[in-house]
Amino acid sequence: MSHQVLGVEEVNTAAEALRIAEFAKFKPAYYLEEINEIQINGSSWRMLASVDIENSEEDHFLAVMDKWTLSAETIIPPVERTVVDDLTKRQEPSHNGADLGLVNSHIRRTLIPKRKGKDCWLEEDVVVSKLDSSTYIQFIPRVTNSSDIPFYYPQVATYGFGYIRTDDNCTACTLVILVRELAIGSAVATKKQRSVWQDLVKKLYKWTVTERFGYQKHSEHDVIIGYEQYTAKYHQLKAKYAQRWVEGWTEQTDPKKFVYEDIAIASWLLCLWEQNTDAQDNNQPTFVDLGCGNGFLVYLLTSEGYTGYGIDQCARKIWTQYDCQVDLRAQTLEPFNFVTDADWVIGNHADELAPWVPIIAAKSTSPSAKFVVIPCCPHDLSGKKMPLKASAGQSKYHIYVKYICDLSEQCGFLTEREYLRIPSTKNVAILGRARTLGDHRDSIAKLCESGQSGFVARIPDSVKNKLSMEKAKQRAHKPALSAD
Repeated sequence: MSHQVLGVEEVNTAAEALRIAEFAKFKPAYYLEEINEIQINGSSWRMLASVDIENSEEDHFLAVMDKWTLSAETIIPPVERTVVDDLTKRQEPSHNGADLGLVNSHIRRTLIPKRKGKDCWLEEDVVVSKLDSSTYIQFIPRVTNSSDIPFYYPQVATYGFGYIRTDDNCTACTLVILVRELAIGSAVATKKQRSVWQDLVKKLYKWTVTERFGYQKHSEHDVIIGYEQYTAKYHQLKAKYAQRWVEGWTEQTDPKKFVYEDIAIASWLLCLWEQNTDAQDNNQPTFVDLGCGNGFLVYLLTSEGYTGYGIDQCARKIWTQYDCQVDLRAQTLEPFNFVTDADWVIGNHADELAPWVPIIAAKSTSPSAKFVVIPCCPHDLSGKKMPLKASAGQSKYHIYVKYICDLSEQCGFLTEREYLRIPSTKNVAILGRARTLGDHRDSIAKLCESGQSGFVARIPDSVKNKLSMEKAKQRAHKPALSAD
């Protein structure tokens, strides 16, 4: 039985090559230091950036604008979601600023920020207008005073994008970014503001090119857990744990990466477990985290009321900072002999243990054991690195994901996949929640036998460091050879 595919892994390589070739033609002009004022339909605008684009139609530009209008979070990351309040065709907006030609459409929308307790909502008018052979779209904040504009929004009275035809054959045009500033230089006062406009013109160009060639999405998020449910949980945990642990991190690793990534994974897992727990059943699932590393994921799940433990080859300094009820065990596992009674077996970037996660879950003494594995570096059942060779349109990572999915199916699981919203390129969660019919004990036994015959446990980092230091000392004390 084939696994559930939640994302495109093979692409049209010919179309992709053409698209990348068009990306290479991106040569923008920026007007961030100097003021480039232009007149459009009798009104003054400051142009911040422009870029020529070939063979892209107005419909390609408008398709991008539709996406950005309906999902402001695409270009304004602090926005969680966009609510379209009103849509009327050929109606003049009540707010000023619709002066770029004949109004084709007027939408009113509300931007809802992620930090709802700190940042205010913002209403906008979005106006699409035509002037000769050009098309413009304006975003007009509905505020009484400029001080009402939130931090996450450009410091402008209006900003907009334009599609301007530059020849009669419609083979060439220019994309532009326009603003009306609150005060001279307010839109580009800081380095961060300037980089935002630079990123936007690049995104505008690439998205318009992509619309021309046809967009093929490479990954699908929020299939198993809905976006709103996940983000609500993420912001709850982030507010509860992030600042304390980022500031008090005792490991050598980057706290911003590991703290926020594990908060994101914990949020997804908690939503998943809440989804799979009967409202009348108070028995929460138990868990084991194999290769738990710094143990922060175990800490988060335990702190949220779940019972479980983590295992890693060696203890970390940060372990001593957690509450005493956080169960972290330093031991070297022989995965082919390991048996657990946990309801969920977790492998989060568990290296050589990752391919064993579905096997261990299948052998669990819990009758309804499930698993989730987020693979990283490719290892086979022997614990050795896998030499993977990617073909056109595939990545080595997705070949490895397929390898673990195949192992999962041999163990009798119906395999699902989800692309997680975490700060990592290795972001696929492989999930086994249900079993197929039939007896898979022979298949599981064969997998264990094949893995056990050549398995080599990884040398702990602490041992590697000690051996490296000893070799360095030996080299330092080795007598120098005589010049004679």
